[in-house]
Amino acid sequence: MVTRTSFSLDHVCTGDGTELKLHCWHSSGADVAVFYIHGIQSHGGWLFETGPALAARGVELHVLDRRGSGRSGGPRGHLPSVDAVLDDCDAALARLRPRYRRIVVVGQSFGGSVLAAWRARGPLPVDALVFCAPALGQQRRRHDDTALGELRRRAGLTMTPVRLKDEDYTSDPRYLTLLAADPLMLRSITDRTRAVMVELEDRYVAGWPPHDDPVFLATPAQDRIIDLPTARQVLTTLAPSATERKFVADGHYIEFTDARRDYWDWLAALVRGGRER
Repeated sequence: MVTRTSFSLDHVCTGDGTELKLHCWHSSGADVAVFYIHGIQSHGGWLFETGPALAARGVELHVLDRRGSGRSGGPRGHLPSVDAVLDDCDAALARLRPRYRRIVVVGQSFGGSVLAAWRARGPLPVDALVFCAPALGQQRRRHDDTALGELRRRAGLTMTPVRLKDEDYTSDPRYLTLLAADPLMLRSITDRTRAVMVELEDRYVAGWPPHDDPVFLATPAQDRIIDLPTARQVLTTLAPSATERKFVADGHYIEFTDARRDYWDWLAALVRGGRER
């Protein structure tokens, strides 16, 4: 039997009226899904291969363009508050939850910090959490207490560059060409966004409310963006029973490496409720 797949670009209206775009890859007859929280520079369009690949494996994929990112509304590169970011996730998930037997949330890179702060509010109505090369504890890893305090005090729309190289994400020339030509990739963020990055971390370093939700960590063999030992230590503190799956990937963004098919197979099996490999 051939699985029929399709794509739609839906919208989610927030409490403050900002319209967010929800990228949806559909799979005929699927009753399981991934809700994906993307990284600081990326957007739903980066899942252009992952969406069809998961759909072909019987898993639907939904990616919310963060406010100020991708095709969503809001000032470019700007996050007004932690609660605005988390409320946006709540709004999107509320639309999806009634439609599926199982939902797994994936937080990739900065999306991992968002997911950890979201979970710190309380248990989420999902079946598992996946942290993929997550930016857990990275603000504290890179800045001392004085610098963290200065970052928390930042406000306003003044833009500063995101000091990451495209080569930090992947070494594959095909994807490097895509990134170089991507008009929606965030190259700068506001001062207030930098404060929110620290404040998200503040939300979860004190721990999570207890719950026995399954937690997984997906890591590349090499990561030029994330200090993986720090991320691993933070997640182990939050979820001592978390299970790690290491992929033979030479870049931060596993979907843009030769390990992508192994990652899709692993994730699809996990979402369907089978034994993760």
